Amino acid sequence: MLRALKVGLLIERTNRKNLVALLAVVVVVFGMMFFIKAQEVGQQLDEKKSDFYNGRAALSKFQVKDASEDGDGSDLFKNLTKQNRSIALQIAALTMDNYPLYYEASMTTAELRKEAFDLEDYDKVADLLPTKLENTLNYMYFKQMVDSEKQTISDLSQYIPFLLYFFSIAGFGWYIFISFYTSSILLDDFEHTSLVKGYPVRFDQYILSKCVIAFGYVLAFIALIFICSLVSLRNGFGDITEPVRVFLGEPTLVSSISYIGRAVLYMIVISIFVMLLSIILNVLLKNMYLTLFVHFILFFLPILFPSLISLFPYNPFNFMSFNEILAGVPVDLEKSTTITMNQGLILMVICIVLMLVIIQRFFSTGKINRA
Repeated sequence: MLRALKVGLLIERTNRKNLVALLAVVVVVFGMMFFIKAQEVGQQLDEKKSDFYNGRAALSKFQVKDASEDGDGSDLFKNLTKQNRSIALQIAALTMDNYPLYYEASMTTAELRKEAFDLEDYDKVADLLPTKLENTLNYMYFKQMVDSEKQTISDLSQYIPFLLYFFSIAGFGWYIFISFYTSSILLDDFEHTSLVKGYPVRFDQYILSKCVIAFGYVLAFIALIFICSLVSLRNGFGDITEPVRVFLGEPTLVSSISYIGRAVLYMIVISIFVMLLSIILNVLLKNMYLTLFVHFILFFLPILFPSLISLFPYNPFNFMSFNEILAGVPVDLEKSTTITMNQGLILMVICIVLMLVIIQRFFSTGKINRA
């Protein structure tokens, strides 16, 4: 086993695939930094202006009415008018850098939207406003900002906010990245069967050595994200206690450092899951492109056909885009489905154990042709 690890490390150290993957991580991190700066991502003033225009569009669905308390406008029309006034106050507060006022106005807007959900004809404007879950999360977030008398807003150019932003969108791309990285994890050796037969270990132990080496590179990829992000320290460290809105069976807030920790844990478990699945597909299909094809079919089916999430809520591939699960996206599907990433974590661990049993039971005994 140790000999297999030693030889494997010598081979993988100069493998161009590993060098390209490491370079890809560096390019993505620095590319995201450039994208944030060039596109002014995270500028809450622009977001609130878009919010204001959505409110105007919602009001345009009604005839012009008197929105005063004693006017002839409907309750929903009056509510939407108050929302727009509150959003205008948010824009003014951001323009003047009066962040306490911004948080208060944002909390007021969330309160008004909560009232609007139960008003007649709300379905006419529902597509222009946040969902109930989104609004609940927004209210919790802004209320905490008001209660804590927060005097600043998050700046994505700083270290912790940048990491938070990176990991908040990493879920979709991580599965694809690891699928590419592991799609030929055994195929190079299959082309040289004498190399495999030369190992004085069982085939399952050989596979384990390949997994250990690949897992080491996965940890290196994640570490490289943190290392490359150190460039953003020139703009400040940021606040590790900044709350993040997540859905964990119910709307809740977690600290930025907690969200980053969860994301790293999920990425590690997903990597092990994908790695073992790639090994099984490599042995069965003996083709990198077929392995990738199966990976992509399994990954994109729940995305292209969201109804499958409701039909098969505990399909492990529903949880690969973990950021969407943490945001509660399945709750807002046409057929609401309450699944959480913690459930997904348990499910993936069970699948990992099952795949390990399959590898140990069949691959080591020669019941599956592997060359």
